[in-house]
Formats: sequence, structure tokens, C-alpha cells
Amino acid sequence: MSFNNKEHPWRFAIGGWGAFVVATILFLIFDYNKYLMLGLLTAAIILTIGNAIYVLYTKWKSKEG
Repeated sequence: MSFNNKEHPWRFAIGGWGAFVVATILFLIFDYNKYLMLGLLTAAIILTIGNAIYVLYTKWKSKEG
């Protein structure tokens, strides 16, 4: 399976939020730890911001060159 980031540039952000939702559900079922959930939420937000910067940069770069 080949990875084509031009067709699906938001794949990493969607994966990060999906992992956060799954991890939150599992932690709510097995062991409630709000600090770990906040850490996972922070990681998902950072991944989304980083991916947004990457997507906007590549769009800007493709218009320029």
C-alpha cells in the first residue's frame, strides 16, 4: 500500500484524533486518569496544529513554484 499525502493531507490529524478517542474510551472503561487523558488530548492538538502548518505550507509552496 503506497502512501500519497497529496490526496489525503489530513490523514495524520484524523489518525491522531481517532487514537485520542479510542484511548479515552479504553481509559474510561478500565482506569479513569484525567491527567493521562489531558496528555493524550494535548498530543492530538499538537499533531493537528503541526499537520495544519504542513498542509498550508505545501499549498503555499505549490502556488509559489
